[in-house]
Amino acid sequence: MKKNLFILLTSILFCACSEQNVDGEFFLRGQEVKFDSANENLWPKFLYGQTMFAWSDDNSIHAGKITEKEWQKAERISGAGVNNDLEGLDFSEGNNGELFVLNTPMVGLFDTNCFKSFIKIQNADNIADIMDRTKWDTYDLKKVLGFGGGSFVTLSDTTILVLGMFKDDLKRVYSIIDIKNQKITPLDYCPEGKDLSDEDICMLYLTGNILGNGKGKMLYHNRCAKFAFIFNIEGTKVNILKNLYSYTFVPTRPTECLGCCANSDRIYMLIRDTNIKGEKCNEDDRFRYGNTVEVYDWDGIKHQVIHLDNYYREIMLSGDGNTLFLHPGMTGDIIKPALYSYDISNLKDNPMIDSIEIKNICKANFEKTKEKYGKKDVLKEGDMMADFELYDYNDKPHHLNEFVGKGKYTILVFSDLHCGWCQKSKPYLDKLYKQNKDKIEMITVSNDKLSEWKEKPNGEVSWHEWNDHNLAREIRKKYDVLGNPTFFVINSEGKIVKKYVGFAEQVFDEMKEIISKKK
Repeated sequence: MKKNLFILLTSILFCACSEQNVDGEFFLRGQEVKFDSANENLWPKFLYGQTMFAWSDDNSIHAGKITEKEWQKAERISGAGVNNDLEGLDFSEGNNGELFVLNTPMVGLFDTNCFKSFIKIQNADNIADIMDRTKWDTYDLKKVLGFGGGSFVTLSDTTILVLGMFKDDLKRVYSIIDIKNQKITPLDYCPEGKDLSDEDICMLYLTGNILGNGKGKMLYHNRCAKFAFIFNIEGTKVNILKNLYSYTFVPTRPTECLGCCANSDRIYMLIRDTNIKGEKCNEDDRFRYGNTVEVYDWDGIKHQVIHLDNYYREIMLSGDGNTLFLHPGMTGDIIKPALYSYDISNLKDNPMIDSIEIKNICKANFEKTKEKYGKKDVLKEGDMMADFELYDYNDKPHHLNEFVGKGKYTILVFSDLHCGWCQKSKPYLDKLYKQNKDKIEMITVSNDKLSEWKEKPNGEVSWHEWNDHNLAREIRKKYDVLGNPTFFVINSEGKIVKKYVGFAEQVFDEMKEIISKKK
């Protein structure tokens, strides 16, 4: 009995130890990556070998070579007259170095035409090869209907695994697409939890990402919750092999979430649990950053913990696996790209230092980043609104402040046609407007392309809907709008009373409460 107990305890101890940081904890100092001035308004999206793909505020994609010290001028590869048939692009790398591109139309959350084409580029070593369409193998996917999502990994020469959902079957969140036959096969998997709402599923999967090791194992991770697991597929069944981080479905916003990158050997998880002030997050903090990277193998065993000297939101891995690239993202106080590299080729030369010292270093470096790349001269609650000229569907000019001084609140709605949460907001806005027309004027500020906006693909609304014919660039910059939907409540004197970012049912209840008060 004692012998068996000893064996059991030894086994438990061994398993526990195997989960620990086998190679220890390390502290790394990064170096800023210099970049061409043409890249100043580009945001890194995907790193393929030594080519960084990035998107601009007009949703076009650019690509340029990168080293740990320099990001060379990126060339436009889609949008604005270049490959106009390419819209929303997601990227993945094949087992043999191929570049795969999933081309999705810019549609709403539950639109049925969610794929346009799948592109395979066999030799994508330079930008010229990527731009040369004669070197593309293109597969039409327009017949794959009724599905939403974009993140994917390749399973074979003819099949890909996609993350998303069926409009009428929200509990089937993975599917395999046969790209040659345009056939879609849903997989049997739904996250554990009682009475999951559509919002739960949307949050966990439309804000999720999947990566693969090229050897039959995949990783799911979520960008808005601390939730990740390793899995494989047998037929139509998803087998969870290892939960790296579990997430409990709760109505409050998670205080920790993840960034992630991986290669065939290692998984790098950026733990985002710090707010813009460098403090531990609470549920009210929208923008979360991190400076801790946990390193796993594909069996789910943690090998190292890397502490960085700055706070970030996004993480990428170089093709040779020797360099991590991180940036703080277009959120919070950072409105221009800031990119940093970290050499991980010899971690043991970077021993751990005191945790309090790390925190002080991070806060100081992040303040420098905000000073160099941060927002300046933007509006906040309590400020007087700024006026801009916009146009209605008949090209009649209007002004944002044209209802100021007329005894009503003005509600500004920053939205676009392709934002699922914007479309989900419409019934709530419609109800708010119709029940309070004597108290409010409502203006939707669109940042859509003019020609597409004028087609009214999502129908018209009962309130004002305007476009400035320039993607609302200057308006959004002045009002500090970083994502859609964003709402502003402005009183009759033109003062910004409240700003709301993102969809939540309580937002509309709060707006109703505000406008019921004296203006």
